[in-house]
Amino acid sequence: MRPRLWLAALLIGLLPGAAFAEPAAVAESFDAYKQALVDGDGAAASRLTASDTHAFLAQTLDRVLTMEEAELRALPLLDQISVLMLRHNMTGAQLRAMTESDPVAYAVDQKAFDMDEVQRLTAEPFSVNGTQAQASLSNLKGSPIPVTVHFKEEQGTWRFDLLSSIAPFRAVFDTQAGLLSKLQTKDGRGGAVPLIIHLITGRAPDGNIWNPPG
Repeated sequence: MRPRLWLAALLIGLLPGAAFAEPAAVAESFDAYKQALVDGDGAAASRLTASDTHAFLAQTLDRVLTMEEAELRALPLLDQISVLMLRHNMTGAQLRAMTESDPVAYAVDQKAFDMDEVQRLTAEPFSVNGTQAQASLSNLKGSPIPVTVHFKEEQGTWRFDLLSSIAPFRAVFDTQAGLLSKLQTKDGRGGAVPLIIHLITGRAPDGNIWNPPG
């Protein structure tokens, strides 16, 4: 067999195995990420988190600590919710400590998740397209829409991609922004985001939630 034909035959023989290995590698990263959350292993979870997710969380924390009400209300709804949810659930001291460290590692080390819910999560088989992968989540409690978890390959490792995973929620909120803007509190201010936070957490947010923590 000529060298070129031999090389072509070898590559063709390897392709099915490579195609099979990619979804398996993503599933392995998903299982490792989930286990890191359950174990409260912040360092492991951080290593399995995509770089743009780290950047988004750092930006969100900066907004939590510094952004005033007028600027905050001008953000897309999902970003408002992200900021106010952190203000609602954490003290100023906790937020500053989180900012001074790795936000992902800090949150996981503090077990800022419902571990029972995380433990029950399962992913359908992953589909892979280049450096992007996704799978539907099962056993997710309370979500109004189907949820797909996304991973991306960075430096040879499949890492959790929060931005792609929350994109459908961002689209829903953007589509409904006009309708939700009509919800007002007694003082005539926009009340959609505090209402959403109340529904999610079961606790009404404080009136000062729009202001940076002291």
